[in-house]
Amino acid sequence: MEQYQTLIGVVIEKLGATHKELQHNCNGLGSILSQHSEEERLNTPELLTIQELHDGYKELLETLERRYPGLKQS
Repeated sequence: MEQYQTLIGVVIEKLGATHKELQHNCNGLGSILSQHSEEERLNTPELLTIQELHDGYKELLETLERRYPGLKQS
């Protein structure tokens, strides 16, 4: 059904943009965490929150990449 080709293209394009944004955020959070020792990360509430956010972004990325392998390559 040709009428849905444009819709599918737009959704895939937005999914790719979402993947890139998630990757950017995950990398940024990881960079912050890498500036602190393990002890600091375990004993600082803000760093614990950043770790949780980082892990959540990572899980989202892994799920997206498993479901849509082409996203990782774009």
